[in-house]
Amino acid sequence: MAQPTAAELEANIIRYQDIDARKSGYRPRDMLLERFERERFSVIGRPAEGSTAGTALGSVKAFSCVYLRCEPGKGLASHAHASAEVFIVMSGQWEIDVEGTTTVLNPNDVISVPPDLFHGARNISDQPALMLAINEGQTGTPIRLDPAILAEIAAAGHVVSDPEYPPGARPA
Repeated sequence: MAQPTAAELEANIIRYQDIDARKSGYRPRDMLLERFERERFSVIGRPAEGSTAGTALGSVKAFSCVYLRCEPGKGLASHAHASAEVFIVMSGQWEIDVEGTTTVLNPNDVISVPPDLFHGARNISDQPALMLAINEGQTGTPIRLDPAILAEIAAAGHVVSDPEYPPGARPA
């Protein structure tokens, strides 16, 4: 491959200062419950979420990266999927739960959650916090919510199916 031009190199960069322009429209179904409200920013892969569509970063097929930004006390519901998931804490402090065992992660800490284990995360900081999630593949795999979370969503009057297919992940 020839040396890239500055413009070609820039086409492969998402500047954090511009991250708000990459906000994903995808709202996973756990966000039907207020404590799981968060902002998602697709930065690599996941072009079906709209935030990397038409960019060089949207064409990455091997993995996807999504920033998750949450207010204090909010996070991700316990869920599982067939691929491993890596979380890297960018700011704040996060409590990570994997099958009922919890740990606390600080900035720059990394955890890899093995496939098919129920796991969730919660911002335990006193300010908004940011975490990077890295998943296999461009679209992510079907997501199964913990049965207790599914029951809570149903009790709140919502109808949801299991599993959930992220945008672009539904089988043909």
